[in-house]
Amino acid sequence: MVKNVLTIKALREVKANIKNYLAVILIACLAVTLLTGIYANWQSFRYKVDDIYTKSNVADGYVLADSKTISEISTYLDDNNVDYEKRLYIPIKSGSDSFSLYMFKDDIKYNKPIYLEEDLNTNDVYVSETYLEKHEMTLPVTIDVSANFNNINIETKLTITKTMVHPEGLDNSTYYNDTILYVGYNTFIKAILDSNYGFILNEELIKDTIETSYNQILINDSNISGILTNIKEKYDVLYALELEELPSNITIETDINQARDLLYIFPVIFYLVAMLIILTSISDFVSSESKNIGLLKSLGYTKREIMNYYLKIFMTLSLIGGLIGLVLGPLIIPRVMDQKYNILYALPKIEVPFFRIEYLLSIVLLLILCFFMTYLSIYQYLKLKPSEALRGQEVIKMKDTFLDKVKPLDNKVLSLKMAFRNMKRKVSRTLMVVLGVMGCSALLLAGFGIEDTLDNSINQEITLIPYDVSITYNKASSHYDDLSQIEGIVAIDEYAKYEIEIEKDKLISSYVYVMPEKAHIFKPQYNKDSCLISTKVASSIGAKIGDEVKFIYNNTIYNITITDIIDVSFSQGIFISEELMLIPYEPTAAWLKTNNINNKDLAKTLSDKEYTLSSISMEEMLEQADNTIASIRIMTNTIKIFAILLALIVLFNLALLNFKERIKDIATLKVLGFTKLEIALSFLIEVLVLTVFGSLIGLALGYPLMYGVLHINENPLLSYIYKIDISSIIYTILITAGSSLLINILISLYTNKVKMAESLKSVD
Repeated sequence: MVKNVLTIKALREVKANIKNYLAVILIACLAVTLLTGIYANWQSFRYKVDDIYTKSNVADGYVLADSKTISEISTYLDDNNVDYEKRLYIPIKSGSDSFSLYMFKDDIKYNKPIYLEEDLNTNDVYVSETYLEKHEMTLPVTIDVSANFNNINIETKLTITKTMVHPEGLDNSTYYNDTILYVGYNTFIKAILDSNYGFILNEELIKDTIETSYNQILINDSNISGILTNIKEKYDVLYALELEELPSNITIETDINQARDLLYIFPVIFYLVAMLIILTSISDFVSSESKNIGLLKSLGYTKREIMNYYLKIFMTLSLIGGLIGLVLGPLIIPRVMDQKYNILYALPKIEVPFFRIEYLLSIVLLLILCFFMTYLSIYQYLKLKPSEALRGQEVIKMKDTFLDKVKPLDNKVLSLKMAFRNMKRKVSRTLMVVLGVMGCSALLLAGFGIEDTLDNSINQEITLIPYDVSITYNKASSHYDDLSQIEGIVAIDEYAKYEIEIEKDKLISSYVYVMPEKAHIFKPQYNKDSCLISTKVASSIGAKIGDEVKFIYNNTIYNITITDIIDVSFSQGIFISEELMLIPYEPTAAWLKTNNINNKDLAKTLSDKEYTLSSISMEEMLEQADNTIASIRIMTNTIKIFAILLALIVLFNLALLNFKERIKDIATLKVLGFTKLEIALSFLIEVLVLTVFGSLIGLALGYPLMYGVLHINENPLLSYIYKIDISSIIYTILITAGSSLLINILISLYTNKVKMAESLKSVD
């Protein structure tokens, strides 16, 4: 019966004073929203990718080699009872678009396209829906294609008839993946018959040629690592990769891991702030309840029963906020992050589980924190005898400060003295506000700093290499004379770019750029016997200026000294001059400077050249870069929103507690003739001082937090050049101070509702 009475009393307390406990509910809601939302985003992303891999029966290993080697590897796999499937892969072009053509028959086993409108048909040609959306196409659509099939340059047409989702075509990034064109066996034969060589070919000859032209093997085996190692040792292959090593898989797995790693930053910050707010709210409440504790002890209630009473109040508040967050988190954050995934990946729109049992752990964690905060706050009062508790709070003795020596010449000085007195009297609450504002400022500055860093990274590349159009050749050869004849091109920097392995403390894959002797666009300064190196690569291998590094190209080891380390975003690797004559200078690409207004048209014109693999204008490159970092920008805006919400909750909690505790002070000031503005001034001074102090500490933590977030979101395509603009610091201070000012002005309006006679009645 006793327990029921205290339980009912606790629930009535919550119901009657729900507005006063709003801060506890809100911070509990925010903490759980972030934790469950980020967890839901990670799991939903993982669920979609796993669903695709399972339904398509994705292979474990991939080997690409010439057809003769593929035949030998097939024999090896047969002898060892390894399950595999051969596939025909052909790189093709259609205008400026590059495709990876995979031919299929009816009996395919691995990496099947899924989410089809109808069953797979060898008379159809399949492509991702994102490709059609990007080019604003509707099915069926016919495209002109060129390809090299069996050492014959084929020009023909293909009619795309259906859409698909393919496990190797999930990444929409044009840096890594060509669009996958999945072409049926019958359609492939017909396309060759309709090609420029169709008049000398017949169907039977084409079929025989296909059977001897397979150049790829998909392997499914639990010991895939060992099998691929043996294949690489025994045979000359272009590559032998596990699923985890495929470029398309690497990018998507990197994003999945980044989605998971966010759990270790933002939820932690908000749970720590939740602890502070709960602790402060409980401490203030229990402090005012000291006489009631003494009364309950006098009536025979045990320490455990009294503890349970207060636990029920604050655990009920935390539970209310937690349950709201349990719904909002999986509902909001995955949808926000889907904006990024829809840009970067061709993921199907499928239903994912809304609720996962793991979400309950966020509430369990919250309740555990609430339990310990309540226990810490009330334990000191439970140790008191009933008579000691009934005496109420002891008067806090404080030493005089320099402000106490100042004579109150006017009401403003008195308001200032009251503000500082209150900060000294409630040290725990003062600390909570400082820490809360510090967290808010750090989050805000990190959010603004991330945007500054992204913009600075891209601008640095543009400043260092100010090209208008970039072109990549399909073969290593100079096309300077031809490019010089094109109207609008005023400067050309041809360069050779080769894949290498570079090493100092660590071996990594990268690139070497062999630059022309006379450069017009990118003019790096290096000695004839040295090189420049990008910051990202230098950091990865542990190199610094003056160090000698070695790189491996074409099975030959070269040693070279680093002259300088340069900050670039996209052009990662080392840069050497053709004068060095270290490796052959056979141009593979060029940067172009133009006087054209529309460089996109020029890039499109260049893409039609027979020697062009790809061409892109600076505007298009910036659009692609923006798409690449879209997820980080979305996350940045989310950080800002939650940071502002955090500030509002923390400052609201302080203002409300301040107001309740100082009702007597307000009534006294009103009796003495103070105006509403003068009374509000003491509130404003206190909160603004704490806000400024917390903001200054938060500004110092903003850069490390920004670095941590971007480090988790590292992108293999982009090197971050960290920077925080002065304007971002100003915005952070203005938003934090503005939120503080707004809340305290609103709370100050309640001073009119304070009844002087009732408030001044003694309860001692």
